[in-house]
Amino acid sequence: MTGCEKIMRILNLEGEYFVSALKKAGHKVLTIGYSENCDLKLENLLGPRDLIDFLNSKGFVPDVVLWNDLCRPPGVVGFEKLPCLSIGFSIDQYCNPWQVPFSVCFDLFLVAQKDYLPIFKRSDSPREVLWFPLFFDPRVAFDEGLSRDIPVSFVGTLDGVYNQGRREFLLACRKKLPLIIKQGAYQPIYARSKIVLNQSAAGELNFRIFEAAACGAAVLTENVENGLSDLFVPGEEILVYERGNVASAVAEAKKALASSKLKEIALAGKRKVQMEHSIGARVKTILNKAKELLPQKVYQWRLENKKLIAEELAKTFYFLSVDEQLNLPFDLRQKYLEVGMRYKDGEC
Repeated sequence: MTGCEKIMRILNLEGEYFVSALKKAGHKVLTIGYSENCDLKLENLLGPRDLIDFLNSKGFVPDVVLWNDLCRPPGVVGFEKLPCLSIGFSIDQYCNPWQVPFSVCFDLFLVAQKDYLPIFKRSDSPREVLWFPLFFDPRVAFDEGLSRDIPVSFVGTLDGVYNQGRREFLLACRKKLPLIIKQGAYQPIYARSKIVLNQSAAGELNFRIFEAAACGAAVLTENVENGLSDLFVPGEEILVYERGNVASAVAEAKKALASSKLKEIALAGKRKVQMEHSIGARVKTILNKAKELLPQKVYQWRLENKKLIAEELAKTFYFLSVDEQLNLPFDLRQKYLEVGMRYKDGEC
């Protein structure tokens, strides 16, 4: 960090994707989340008073609040009242509708799936909404230069609430391909794979695309929207098949395995993610936007429109209390309902 650059105090909430890189860049980062590494580990829903008490105990006055989606309901309430820049990063918009009203907490909202940008843009708010694709972490996704002795692989969960067709699809592919299906650590598998077969829940661009490419495998993924062709050149940096079509996936994989261009495609994909889609690249975007917005004091609009913010947060917590798709205990649903009522009554 050069002497003319401002050292920012950043309050990082929940996901810890960028914490290490932010600290490495010289910024002071205080973390509230679910891991043992956090300055405050969340055991229960953290309310506004407890948040302020925690910040006071650390003598920490944030310049920036950075909330990171973990595909779980929010664990911290009240940070929208802080007089500082507030940035939110949403990953799984397609299965978390509560994030739409929740996004009013932020002066800048970063959305991983390009097609979902319109649902977060509001005519009654000057808040910026930007496409912010996913990425890979070079500490855990890397190419060791090993022999590529696995023709095709997939590492990930087979069953889930939002992806009930994955198991059937992958097992059908395995009947016709030399496909290894695993759970757990992906790097030891991807670093030995010629092709990584990707399948998503809702046509989203998931982490696997970037991680597999960083490990040096050619990625064979669904030909979907959400900006795939904006990020990669199909046939040159990535391979695609028709979504949900086993025959298409099998045909593309067999064609690629027999092609002399497979190594070239894998290398081009690896170079692309290394240049443009690492954690470092995303942190650079966050810091540049923060430096741009901080002098403008864009948070003033949020502080001056407390009624609108409270109304939207009341919706957020009501959604969370009744959404049957969320695997939440009854007592937490009740807590969210109570929080929603307090926002509705102007008491939170």
